Amino acid sequence: MNTGFLSGINEVILFLGFFALLLAATEVGLRLGRKSEANTSDKTKAVVEIVEAAILGILALLLGFTMSMTLSRFEVRKQLVLDEANAIGTCYFRAGLLPPPEGSEITNLLRRYIRVRVQYGTTGDDPTRLENLHAQSAELQNQFWARAVAYEQRDPDPVRVGLLLQSLNQAIDLESARRTAFQNQVPESVISVNAIVGILATMLVGYTFGLHGKRQIFSTCVLALAITLVLSLIIDLDRPRSGFVRGNQQPMIDLEKLP
Repeated sequence: MNTGFLSGINEVILFLGFFALLLAATEVGLRLGRKSEANTSDKTKAVVEIVEAAILGILALLLGFTMSMTLSRFEVRKQLVLDEANAIGTCYFRAGLLPPPEGSEITNLLRRYIRVRVQYGTTGDDPTRLENLHAQSAELQNQFWARAVAYEQRDPDPVRVGLLLQSLNQAIDLESARRTAFQNQVPESVISVNAIVGILATMLVGYTFGLHGKRQIFSTCVLALAITLVLSLIIDLDRPRSGFVRGNQQPMIDLEKLP
């Protein structure tokens, strides 16, 4: 999980704070532009406008690149939920083909495992709780793997138990993959660069308005709001356990209905 500076700040506070910061940067640029208005030629003003367009283009590129990074991580986490649910479901039905006592023992352990995995996916950003659920998952993995191996040692037909061991191994691997995916977030330095470039861009926009002696309140607010919304969405998607947008856990929840 992300332990950086931004991760400890509420998203609403981040949104309002950054929006206010962009408006303040625009105001600073506006006042600097007004001071330079009288001494700046029309040719120089045109050059400043070109630079303004360039830095806005850089900002758009950065935001698009960062959004792509965040969305790809979000999609991976969502797909892993489905993959793990399918793997556990396959384990459950294959275990049902084994005779007792191993077959019934493994299916009972898998039912408990499903409950733990559902809790892991729906638990918020509570490190102690998450570590406890991870420990429970590891313990249940050891138990149903040991029972499958015990049956394999006395089963004359290796195909049936071999398929079960294969699916159990896949379920165990996907548990590790999901845990890693939750921790794989966009580096905070990348988000910070987006924020800094956004501040510089709005400051230059304000400076350009100042050079022309005009205060464009509506345009300034729309620009600041647009940048803030995109950056807030990036931060939200990058918080899989505390953001407003979270991956769908329904495939795992549906497993609790298994007979």
